[in-house]
Amino acid sequence: MRTVKLVSSLAVALLMPACGGSTAEDSSKLVTSAAALTTGVSRGCSFTVSYKEVAPPFPPKYVPVITRQPSATCPWGPGSVELPGAYDVPQLSLVANDLGVAVSYTNRYSPSGSSGRWLEIRHLAPDTLTVVRSETLQADVDTRPTYVNGSLSIQTDGTTLKVQGERGGRFYFLGEETFGGKYYVVTYPDFFTSTTAPNLVASETPIQVQEGAWAANGNLTYGRSGHTATILNGTGDVLVVSGTFAEVYNPYLNSSTLTGSPLFPRTLHTATALPSGKVLVTGGLNNTGWSDTAEVYDQATGTWTSAGTMSQPRGNHTMTVLGSGKVLVVGGHSSTGETSSVDVYDPETNEWSPAAPLPAARAGHTATELYSGKVLVTGGTSASSARREAMEYDPATNTWTTFVTSMPRARSGHLAVRLYSGRVMIVGGGHDTVDFYDPYSGFIWLPGPSLPGAASAVSATMLYSGEVLVTTASGQTYLYAPSTDAWLSAGTLSAPLAGHAATLLHTGEVLVTGGSVSGTTVSTVQRYTR
Repeated sequence: MRTVKLVSSLAVALLMPACGGSTAEDSSKLVTSAAALTTGVSRGCSFTVSYKEVAPPFPPKYVPVITRQPSATCPWGPGSVELPGAYDVPQLSLVANDLGVAVSYTNRYSPSGSSGRWLEIRHLAPDTLTVVRSETLQADVDTRPTYVNGSLSIQTDGTTLKVQGERGGRFYFLGEETFGGKYYVVTYPDFFTSTTAPNLVASETPIQVQEGAWAANGNLTYGRSGHTATILNGTGDVLVVSGTFAEVYNPYLNSSTLTGSPLFPRTLHTATALPSGKVLVTGGLNNTGWSDTAEVYDQATGTWTSAGTMSQPRGNHTMTVLGSGKVLVVGGHSSTGETSSVDVYDPETNEWSPAAPLPAARAGHTATELYSGKVLVTGGTSASSARREAMEYDPATNTWTTFVTSMPRARSGHLAVRLYSGRVMIVGGGHDTVDFYDPYSGFIWLPGPSLPGAASAVSATMLYSGEVLVTTASGQTYLYAPSTDAWLSAGTLSAPLAGHAATLLHTGEVLVTGGSVSGTTVSTVQRYTR
């Protein structure tokens, strides 16, 4: 693999009038050939790229069309613009952010069978739909044009455009001296705001670009596995709880301080930050069995106080902070097996009250608050079997609704993350396949891209960018990019670690604490930086 600094030039593309559509709208001569293939959002407006076939004359031309959709959040209203057509069905890609809209399409300039296929890249202003920047990726073999294809993505810095694909020759006109390989990645730094020369990475094998990096950052006071690690909103420190000791890890100094014991030792418990900045810890397993106790940690005083007892002992349950500030505790393992019991904790009164029980007992499930304020509960174990059922709890009516359509596959011990779109990503629980719950779609469950090793997923953390970092017990980590519906490599942990915990820091980094290697707990702390 080799890296080459490229030299690029700007060219101004010929434009069709923005918002005016085609100059010849004769439906007998124009055939719309594709629905939207890719969409993006810029400054509150949704943009779509598609193409239309223009025939006659023959051979036909295929014209890329970028459309701005009408919406309440778009200040400019609907509009469209056409780019120069190609003599072949184009491969299309579109990405966008508040800096602009980037579009790429494959372009064969001539109907001749010997003509090459190039990749055209355009930056369009979201308000006027005018082309701000034009780039072309052209590959040649001994000055004879050959093919290039590729797709776009925007790096999480929000300014770097990445083009990744395949080609049949060198990028001569961009300064590549020798052929570096069939597969390529070209990145344009500050694509929307400058003409900075891009970088090329080429390889004979498919390129798996690692996104972000891991680094070791100190140690916990004790080795831990199956613990909880909760961000303290007041300081940005992380409260780590398991066994008979809790500690506060400072990610800025890479040091840890014991808090003294919680009131009760525990593991397989849950912990969540309250709106007040305090942390509620509930249930879990101790040397006498499952616990019904709860306690609150106050970072201001560094002390623990009792938060009463739940209606029954439980562990492997879920805990969700509702919009009201109250906390919903659902299901879990109890002294008689899985339980359907549901409790609500009120931080204002420090009291517990029962809520409507689950339609069926379960443990090892997930519970995710939706934008509607309802709570989605998926899967889990019931009667020793993983389940497919999904249901919603409505705090306003204290009722449960079981979906007619269950999850595509049974899961327990899986992970659920609500994305910015409102969809909920379901990963792990014995499956590499990823599923999405879409509360706005009549389909409800939608398939996602599979992730090798996701069956052993340990944590799933949504970054500020909207991407989701997934860590696995094998030590492999991956990054899901909603904009491209694809997985990227995020590197590896220091070792295969079961039972570790991941926490999103105020800096946007992810802290991974503890875990176990071959049954031995470790005190390792490591940090992921995107």
